[in-house]
Amino acid sequence: MNKSALKLYHELMKKGWIDRDDNSVLWGFVEDPEARDELDQMGAELGFEIIPAQNRIYMVPTQDNDLFLKNNIDYRSDIKAGSDVRTRDLYLLNYLAIFVLYTFFKGEDSDALVREFITKEDLIKDFTEHCINVTQKGVDGEDKTEDFSDSFFMLAEDWLGKKEGDPASRRVDDRYGVVNKIILKLRADDLFVEGDDGRVTPTKKTKDLMPYVLRKERVQMINSWIEGDKHAADK
Repeated sequence: MNKSALKLYHELMKKGWIDRDDNSVLWGFVEDPEARDELDQMGAELGFEIIPAQNRIYMVPTQDNDLFLKNNIDYRSDIKAGSDVRTRDLYLLNYLAIFVLYTFFKGEDSDALVREFITKEDLIKDFTEHCINVTQKGVDGEDKTEDFSDSFFMLAEDWLGKKEGDPASRRVDDRYGVVNKIILKLRADDLFVEGDDGRVTPTKKTKDLMPYVLRKERVQMINSWIEGDKHAADK
């Protein structure tokens, strides 16, 4: 086995990426075609892809990976969940996480990033408007968007049934509490950070990977169920 490929794999397992500016020796292995080819072969067997992005490469698990992907226990640990957090609450958090990513990355290709930051107040306002749109369309009405499933409808109703709560809340019965928990999760995955000024911003890792994750066809699909019929004519 190629020793350079093993060194790359070991480093990627530690933090998920290799940066050209951090380690020039390792980056030399990245640029070695034989080492990269063997690393790609390892990925095919172990369930990960190597994604190049500017001056970094990233290890990204595939959907059939049973070693790297997190389960509900990991999720609960990341958000510091107590016994009050139900499985339904985890679904709502996932829904909100997708909405956060969409809010920042609804462009295409290299122009996927459309904003630099959001405040928690604006995130609550925007997500509430989205949930109102989902529930007003309903799941059986004539104006229903096909991609609004029963699950989205119920999660939207769940959000709308919550009170706003205190900005420092961590309770899943509060909108602020849900937002604070998803920020914990996004920070644990090194996807977003919250500054001292309260602004939530994407990390370099997120900016690098989202153009790959949200290829054009995926952006169109997410547009269709996040914003509803108003974009249908454009897509």
